[in-house]
Amino acid sequence: MAEHNEHLKQQREFAAHLRNPEVVAAPGSIDERRLSVYRELFFNNIKGFLDTTFPVCAEVLGDSRWQALARDFFASYRAQSPYFLEIPREFLTYLETHYQPEADDPDYFYELAHYEWLELAVDIAVADDASGLTSELSAENLAAGIPLLGVAEGFLYQYPVHEISLQNTSPDAKATALIVYRAPDDQVRFIETNPFTLQLLALLKEQALSGYDAVCTLLQQAGISVSEAAVAGGMAILQQWAGQGLITGVQAATEAD
Repeated sequence: MAEHNEHLKQQREFAAHLRNPEVVAAPGSIDERRLSVYRELFFNNIKGFLDTTFPVCAEVLGDSRWQALARDFFASYRAQSPYFLEIPREFLTYLETHYQPEADDPDYFYELAHYEWLELAVDIAVADDASGLTSELSAENLAAGIPLLGVAEGFLYQYPVHEISLQNTSPDAKATALIVYRAPDDQVRFIETNPFTLQLLALLKEQALSGYDAVCTLLQQAGISVSEAAVAGGMAILQQWAGQGLITGVQAATEAD
């Protein structure tokens, strides 16, 4: 038992040193050359996931600040998931709970990170079974049937995060509604829209409504008269989404009963 406890103690010391080598001394029982390899291997493995998921974040922060942020994430944050693909989501949680902005960090940094993570989340999400759906996305089918979405998420940001780049690091604050979705060709795309239309997306995701009923419900919730022109405007949005691959099929309303 004593030998087992000593082994566990050494493992904890080893892990603590790998996480934060500048603060936690290296275990004396392990060769420094081996430790150096482990330090670089573990950190670079984590940072590689961050670099891949958050490339624009890394660019706008600069190498030194991005490296420091990745180091702090690795050293101070305790992930709740053992899966590698969850590392970007864990980093987002770290930004929500541990991140301390520095003076030069842009105000939009968290929103930009969220947008870049959302692109990954949509890319790897498992789509619902689309068997048994009609692929005829005519105006009539969209109105009478239940429009079904591919993998899609909508979000309202306070900055135009989709426009931020190394060439555009100081955008003005502007409420920006985006739908991020995976098209039928498996490419992740976005649609810039408005808060009103985001509600239509939410209705289609949450309730089995025909296109016509979804548009009428949205108008009623917004206190807008359900006029022929207003309904036509809503149906035009559904047709646009169908053409963009956001709506992937239509289910007959009777099949959902």
